[in-house]
Amino acid sequence: MRHIITFIATIFISAFASNSLLAQVDTVTVSKIKAITKYIDSLSDNDEGQRFVIKSIAEGRITQEIVSTSIVGHSNKIDTIRKTKNGGFGKYTTENIKGDTVYKILYHDNIDKNFYESYYYKDNKLIYSKIDYQEDGIRQTFYYREEYYKDNEILFVNESSNLIDTVYRQRVTFDLRKKGNDYFEKFQVDRK
Repeated sequence: MRHIITFIATIFISAFASNSLLAQVDTVTVSKIKAITKYIDSLSDNDEGQRFVIKSIAEGRITQEIVSTSIVGHSNKIDTIRKTKNGGFGKYTTENIKGDTVYKILYHDNIDKNFYESYYYKDNKLIYSKIDYQEDGIRQTFYYREEYYKDNEILFVNESSNLIDTVYRQRVTFDLRKKGNDYFEKFQVDRK
């Protein structure tokens, strides 16, 4: 009986130790990615560091049409209300001097609120992305989602627990990894 208990305890401890070991590897990788994003931000925020990076900006006006439909009265007539909202957008790219390596792509628009998408790359591979939804004018985040990647696979997700209105949730229900990779592909095409 003592051997069986020892055997079960050994298996339990081995399983627990290997799971915590895997968790430590993920934590280390996430910490490394955080350090890389801080380094990239320091390069792009430092105007004196412009001998290392090039920042490009594309800005413009953006219009969004919001369509609301409802059934009215006993005749089941469909009533459609169309509203147009105007705002601005900006896409900011940080790349190396040669223009063949992208470090960061930041997209921002202000149609309803301030909406930010950030994508970070190391060796032209997506390593981190984030959505940040903020109240207008006060930079108070009411929703965020972060994703960390290793070999184009999601390693870790961190998302705010705040519930947001359906109108705003529609803006954040997309595949961050796919969009980050799409931005990178467009970067490559634009550089040819």
